[in-house]
Amino acid sequence: MIKPILSDAWRIYRERFGVIALIVTLIWLPCNLVDSYFTYFVFDPEDFRGSFKLTQFLENFFGIIATAGVTYVVLGQTANRPVGYGDALGVGFSSWGRMWITRFLYSVAVLVGLLLLVIPGIYLGTRWAFAESIVIAEDVSGPTALRRSFDLTRGRFWPVFWLIVLTILIIAIPLVLFSLPVALVPVLDHWLINVAFMLPADIAAAFATVVFTCGYRTLSEEPAAGV
Repeated sequence: MIKPILSDAWRIYRERFGVIALIVTLIWLPCNLVDSYFTYFVFDPEDFRGSFKLTQFLENFFGIIATAGVTYVVLGQTANRPVGYGDALGVGFSSWGRMWITRFLYSVAVLVGLLLLVIPGIYLGTRWAFAESIVIAEDVSGPTALRRSFDLTRGRFWPVFWLIVLTILIIAIPLVLFSLPVALVPVLDHWLINVAFMLPADIAAAFATVVFTCGYRTLSEEPAAGV
C-alpha cells in the first residue's frame, strides 16, 4: 500500500508541480513575509514560543487554503480531470470554513491525546490522517470528515502510520536543506532572504498533501479490513 501511494504522489507532484507551486506561493508568500518580519523585528530573539505560535496561526488560518487547493488539484489529476490554479484557489477559499473546523477539532483532540499519554494522540493523528482530503473530496467537514477518515483507516493503522512517518522524513530533507543557509551563513541572515528560503520549503512540504490525498483515493477504492 505504501509504495504505490508514494509512487502516485510523486508522479502527480511532478506532473502538476507548476500549479502546486503557484498555489502555495500565492498563499504562503504573504504569510512568510509576515512571519519573517515579526520574527526579526517584533519578537525577542529568544522568544521561540511567540514565533512558533505565529507560524501555527498562519498555517491554521491561511495555510489551509493552499492545502485545500492542492488537494483539489490532486483529486482532479487522479480523475483525469486537470484542474487549473484559479479553480483550485476558488475551492480553497470556499472550503475555508470546513477546513478550519476540521483542522481545529483534529488539532485539539490530538493535542489532548499527546498531553495525556502520547499514544492516544499518535493513534488519533494516524486514524484521522485523511480528514482534510475528505473535506474536499466528499464536501463534508468536522466530525463527519474525522469519522470518515476513521472508517477508511480501520484495520490499516500500521500502514497509514508508516506512510505518515515516511512522508515526514521525505519532506524533512528539503526543509533542512533550505533552512541551513540562513543558519550557517551570517550574511544571509536577513528577513527577506529568510522568506526566499521559506517559500521553496513550503512548496516541498506540499508533497505531504499530495501523499495524503493519494492515500485517501487508494483507501476509498477498497473496503476497510477490520477494526
